[in-house]
Amino acid sequence: MEIRAHTVSAGKAEGQALVYKGPFSFMGDLDPTTGKIPVPRHLLEGENLVDKVFVFTTGKGSSGGDCIAWMAKENGNVPSAIICLESEPVLSGAVIITGIPTVDRPEKDIFELIQTGDYVKVDATAGIIEIVGK
Repeated sequence: MEIRAHTVSAGKAEGQALVYKGPFSFMGDLDPTTGKIPVPRHLLEGENLVDKVFVFTTGKGSSGGDCIAWMAKENGNVPSAIICLESEPVLSGAVIITGIPTVDRPEKDIFELIQTGDYVKVDATAGIIEIVGK
């Protein structure tokens, strides 16, 4: 199944999906040295974002988010791609400077169609999400 979306940061990537129905910030929600979410009581506490297609609602910017994203990229600890409902300015800046293929504003309800563990391809340059399956 293919879903059209808006390009935030161009590129192509694929991997297993990690789905979170909530906002995300590189600043505070990601340990750039491990690629894991270290926040106690977070629904994704301990989950590793490395090489995942990370699906979430929106960014919850902090002006330091792009610096943390860059540190994570330098350590090889970023998602392979990002799909979100709406990319706010801090998230957009972070994914552009780190080169993480990212799309937002998908034409269909991604939370009904993509589940954690699904294999997903993202062609952010063309604005296409392809759900391959489990």
